[in-house]
Amino acid sequence: MEPNLDAAIDVVEAAYDLEVPPAEWLPRVMSAGGSLFDLGMGCYATVSAGRSAEGVPVVTQLCSSAGAEDIAMGVMNAAKEAGAAIVSAASHAVQGTVYLLSDYSERFPEAYQGITKHAGCGDILSITAVDPDARGAHIGIPSPTLISMDHRAREFWSMLEVHLSAGHRLRRSIGQRGNATGVPMTEMPLAADALIDPSRFLVADAVGAARGRDAARSLREAAQRVDNARGALRKQNPEEALRLWRGLVRGRWTLVDWFDSDGRRFMLAKPNPPHVPDPRGLSEREALVATYAALGETSKLIGYRLGLSQSYVSRLLHDAMRKLAVKTTAQLVERMRGVDNQVPSTD
Repeated sequence: MEPNLDAAIDVVEAAYDLEVPPAEWLPRVMSAGGSLFDLGMGCYATVSAGRSAEGVPVVTQLCSSAGAEDIAMGVMNAAKEAGAAIVSAASHAVQGTVYLLSDYSERFPEAYQGITKHAGCGDILSITAVDPDARGAHIGIPSPTLISMDHRAREFWSMLEVHLSAGHRLRRSIGQRGNATGVPMTEMPLAADALIDPSRFLVADAVGAARGRDAARSLREAAQRVDNARGALRKQNPEEALRLWRGLVRGRWTLVDWFDSDGRRFMLAKPNPPHVPDPRGLSEREALVATYAALGETSKLIGYRLGLSQSYVSRLLHDAMRKLAVKTTAQLVERMRGVDNQVPSTD
């Protein structure tokens, strides 16, 4: 069974919907995905609020599509059976945010066999939409048989993950739910940096870093790309539509809809960079790029995630590795492993 890619932009819109209450956000994302998140056995999803002292994800919400309830519980039971040490080791062994359970069948055979037995599946496509501090969402899409995923498919799911993690991070930054509708225009809504009129793609108001000419141009161009992604292209070419809608603008802002008290639609540029504390003297962008590179992401995906050009990402990574006195990716992984990004949370 092939997933229906047409729902990709529906999922992105659901990820950035600030009017949905906290408990309904994850079910809404799953519903928006529809057949996209279905390889014949439905799907399940969780929200995590960091990791425990043993390195195990702290799950605060568990949801399943109709008919997949037993699969979700089966995965949870298999994790309990495997034990915290195996779960932690497997979690840290994963490279990238999109992977197949079968990718790790040889390295963790007991865990693979336990999950497939308890869940009654042959494989699971995992989308781990969490920040470096392990907070975010995870979507598991089981399949009755082994899954084959080429580079193009992996890139598609990775782009989708970018928006799920950015959407959940945005909600956390405004207390899960922003009162984003009907606020009088007396001040910038939701502590945004810019207000964009999407009818003319003009920055109607801006503060701080968004006031510069280059920032305004970047925000206008990003708003145009989002508008194109949400138009006819979402059905005609969902992969291209997804490529147009990047996770951030200039490594700083997420664009979200906002309606004033008269019902007029605007777009807000809300600061939403990932939280990556770094004690080694790296700049904010260098720390972000180094962190995601150490997690196994390509410069292309990091650029998409942060809204930066691939060449700029490569330069930032080069500068970060020079400052950290490392020459290889393996050395970078080892060097970044000591950075403590654990942030306790109860969201």
